Amino acid sequence: MDISAQESTTRIRTVRIDMLRMAATTWCMVAVLGQLVFGAYIAATYAVASIHGQTAAWNRVWPSGYVQGETPGNLMVAVHVLLAALVTMCGSLQLLPVLRRVAPRFHHWNGRVYLTTVLIVSVTGLGMLAFNRGFAGASQNGNVAINGVLLIACSAFAWVAASRRDFRTHRRWALRVFVLAAGVWFFRISLAGWIAINQGLVGFDPATMRGPALIVMSLCEWLAPLALLELYFRAEQSRGVLIRWGVAALLVVAALVTGYGAYCASVGMWIPAMRAT
Repeated sequence: MDISAQESTTRIRTVRIDMLRMAATTWCMVAVLGQLVFGAYIAATYAVASIHGQTAAWNRVWPSGYVQGETPGNLMVAVHVLLAALVTMCGSLQLLPVLRRVAPRFHHWNGRVYLTTVLIVSVTGLGMLAFNRGFAGASQNGNVAINGVLLIACSAFAWVAASRRDFRTHRRWALRVFVLAAGVWFFRISLAGWIAINQGLVGFDPATMRGPALIVMSLCEWLAPLALLELYFRAEQSRGVLIRWGVAALLVVAALVTGYGAYCASVGMWIPAMRAT
């Protein structure tokens, strides 16, 4: 192969990589914006209610959020919910490449805060399930528990890889942490999008939060984003044209679906709730 042919092959490969990264960046931007709205909603509703001593207001959207006389359980819920807002904010900051370049020290310390908070939120979330204080119905608790266990494991692996300065491995585990930590958010935007598409409550009972639609959504809250991320990792390392373009197209579709669900949840639930506080 002559030099010109080699240069042409290199340019083609670069374009493939750039398209894949552009698609991934598009999805990340949509996810970050949507999660920032969700984080603001948590802070503006649960945090403000807690500050004013109106913890019973949690039950407007979470029937078991506050239970009179159950102080340990209420404390567990409070820690879980309020730190979830911090997880959302810190996780979004960790995805910004410019922050890693311009302020690497902040990135490192923000990462430590993020992983620590994720571990606390995961443990309290599993504790809430054990004491029947989860947000979703019993039919979803199994998948919520799987999400929590995977999140703890991935956080530990990310921390170990960073301590060994194996940043390539750390990046992969940290991205797994990010998509798993967004599990609750994925569930909510899926639910909002499902209701919007069907123009009503279809496939589940809102009183008991049980039904086939919710089972699928709870499964997809961790399995779908994690599977898509693993495909992205494979595409990054692949020399094949089809897998790179295929995963790039899949990421664009995922960005559109995620954006639609986040929009429905924002205008239908979160922004009105923030305005009412």
